[in-house]
Amino acid sequence: MLAPSVRRGNWSLELPQVAPLGLFAVWLVAAALTIFLARRLRPDADPTLLPVAYLLAGWGILAIWRVSPVFGWRQAIWLCAASAALLLVLRSPGDLLWLRKYRYVWLAFGLATILLTLFLGTNPSGGEPKLWLGCCGVYFQPSEPLRLLLVAFLASFLGERVRGSWNARQPPLAPTLAPLLAVWGVSALLLLVQRDLGTGSLFLVLLAVLLYLASGRWSVLAAAFGLTAMAGVLGYASLSLVRLRVTTWLNPWADTSGAAYQIVQALIAYASGGLLGRGPGLGSPGFVPLAHSDLIFAVVVEEAGLLGGLAVLGLLAYLVQRGLRLALHRRSPFESMLAAGIALTLGLQSILILGGVLRLLPLTGVTVPFLSYGGSSLVTNFLALGLLLATRDGSFGREAIGPRLSQVQLGLTAAWVALAAMLGWWTLVRGPNLVIREDNPRRGLAELYSQRGSILDRTRRPLAETAGERGEFGRFYPDPSASSVVGFDSRRHGQAGIESTLDSWLRGEAGYPPTIRWWSELVRGVPPDGLDVRLSLDPSLQAVAWETLGDRPGAVVVLDAETGEIKALVSSPGFDPSQIDQDWEALRARQDAPLLNRATQGVYQPGIATAPLFVAWAQRLGLVDVSNRVGGMTAPQPVDGHALPCAFSPPEDTPGTLAGTLRYGCATPLSVLGESMGTTGLEEAARAFGMGEGALSDLPGAPPIALERVIPASQPNLVAIGQGDLTVTPLQIARAYAAIAAGGNLPTLRLVLETQTPEGEWQPWGDREPPVPAVPADVASAILNSLRRDSLGNAGFGAYAISGPTGERLAWYVGIVGQGISRHIGLVVLEGGTTDEAGAIALDVLGLRGPAAPP
Repeated sequence: MLAPSVRRGNWSLELPQVAPLGLFAVWLVAAALTIFLARRLRPDADPTLLPVAYLLAGWGILAIWRVSPVFGWRQAIWLCAASAALLLVLRSPGDLLWLRKYRYVWLAFGLATILLTLFLGTNPSGGEPKLWLGCCGVYFQPSEPLRLLLVAFLASFLGERVRGSWNARQPPLAPTLAPLLAVWGVSALLLLVQRDLGTGSLFLVLLAVLLYLASGRWSVLAAAFGLTAMAGVLGYASLSLVRLRVTTWLNPWADTSGAAYQIVQALIAYASGGLLGRGPGLGSPGFVPLAHSDLIFAVVVEEAGLLGGLAVLGLLAYLVQRGLRLALHRRSPFESMLAAGIALTLGLQSILILGGVLRLLPLTGVTVPFLSYGGSSLVTNFLALGLLLATRDGSFGREAIGPRLSQVQLGLTAAWVALAAMLGWWTLVRGPNLVIREDNPRRGLAELYSQRGSILDRTRRPLAETAGERGEFGRFYPDPSASSVVGFDSRRHGQAGIESTLDSWLRGEAGYPPTIRWWSELVRGVPPDGLDVRLSLDPSLQAVAWETLGDRPGAVVVLDAETGEIKALVSSPGFDPSQIDQDWEALRARQDAPLLNRATQGVYQPGIATAPLFVAWAQRLGLVDVSNRVGGMTAPQPVDGHALPCAFSPPEDTPGTLAGTLRYGCATPLSVLGESMGTTGLEEAARAFGMGEGALSDLPGAPPIALERVIPASQPNLVAIGQGDLTVTPLQIARAYAAIAAGGNLPTLRLVLETQTPEGEWQPWGDREPPVPAVPADVASAILNSLRRDSLGNAGFGAYAISGPTGERLAWYVGIVGQGISRHIGLVVLEGGTTDEAGAIALDVLGLRGPAAPP
């Protein structure tokens, strides 16, 4: 009742919140009155069965109400009807002759109701399968009472054999059991037509175990196992439903949003519960489809944890164990077999469905006894409990089937232990990984009640912030220009950018002492309010980069060459993170990939953009000097049937030198240089300038490249002009040029500068690693001078690359600001653009004047 108020942070109670008091009152009256009357009617009956059953039923009513209040009240009403049915059974004659003598009549009635569903069947929820009879809001599922009637029939039939010839001699089973097999075959056929495979499987296993108890022949169990395996193979080959369930059982992770969505969400619910659970009313079981019915166990575990799940297993195991114990001490063969059959039905049904929801077995559509929603199931289970209590005390069972019952009990115990182990696996072992999955909708729901931290630029202006009242928090993005960095946080579509990589800090799952997090989770069911983070983005540079790039496909990167701080990072086309839910389908359908961050995730042919880097390494090795003369400088370089021209047209009297090659971005002399460097030298150069590693851990990026495999796979002359298998991201190239601008030292990139502490103070983010030497300072200075634009030390370099079989051009431009305390790199890559266009954008962002072409 208090959970909604606790989550909102206030203690006001609203009328719908007190509904559990009414449910509790109905349950208490039904349980207390039934237990009192049952003890008067059957004073010698087991006094523990009814309290355990009512505990499970009450727990189930609350769990159902958590998912659907309407179904919760319906279940409470059905509990009253089930209690009345139980008392009616207890008032019947003690020898149960009415059930044993008319076994064929009762069974025929059960089969007739199943047959009626083929013609008059309906589904209270609409759709398929139509397994119910009834109307006007009152429905029952005939397969539920049929299960009990079949148990009674088997008990009567087999009880006569246990008393008679089977104890004295061992006649052939087939002729003796022909009527029994015929009855089972008709039942199974009707259920197969209904596609009620779970109940059909339960009938088969129940028949096999009861036959074993009656005959003592292991061959019965072996035959049942073989028949089950054969039926499974045939079903897999012929029924799409069986194939689907087997596939989702073996590998649910292959289709987590489709066929396996139900079981995956159930596993996440177990993981969310952990050891102690989220707390009553603090879980989110509504995310599990059919949580009130097939997956009710997920509701219990999410809110009561591993301990609650083990308690349910223990209660069910106790009911089954007490039922089998009663079977040992019954007066007649019929009563002994009936008690064993009822206990086995409860046990096998529980193991079948719990094994399915815990991925120990394929999922079947049966209910958890006493716990799941369903009037037919609840009334049938209480009728079964009434029959169990109505059986009379004696010693027949111990003498006739005692040893075999012990062996069955041992097998059931092994199954309960396996279920407990699987529950521990999902809640404790796999739990930490499951709860952080992007398809866990509980994380998004928690953000309605726990304020997510803000993302700020270097001036502490918000780029992403949370606003609204607790319980209705929403995420807002004031500056769309930072969308490629900030990303988005959506309950429907997951996360991207900083919202994804720093999610634990923004969500409040990191940065706090463990005790504070634990207390918030325990009391409110959500983490504490998230912590703010500050980025290195400069708002003025970011705005200019966003505006000048516009809608042209490409990316802009601006970074401080010495500190490695990223001052601007833009990808185009982009998106508005505030409208991500509304625009999602349109964004996904677009061919120009607006959700891709081209600066960190876009993988491009570098073309001649790597030329200054390879020349610097060749000069370090003593192979060349930028003043060296070269031939054919302006000749276009053929690449796969396409011509790779100079980035800018040099004047006719320009001397052919390596410095001129770099100045005008020409390819042909670099192709010759690649031959002299060889794959080893080229690989060393690429590694020294960081082209094989991830450039930045703060944002999702392209995976690192294995340079030792990529570069030798291409010809050296192609690698040297950036047209081999070596590909790069714009951020990698910008960082590499930072080494040229900063005296040969490759900086460690920084995007996240600080994070806030719970006390409101700021602390540096991560360890600031020192720059890594790439080339000597004099080599870097020589390359930089060859790219010089003006007397102030500003430099620029343009380059073309040919991408794809159609020969689409990529235009690169790198601008370097030489004046001031720190040098800045401004890199632009345009898909299908020209170096003049790319250069104009880069110079505008850096605040430089003049054309992009070298003066």
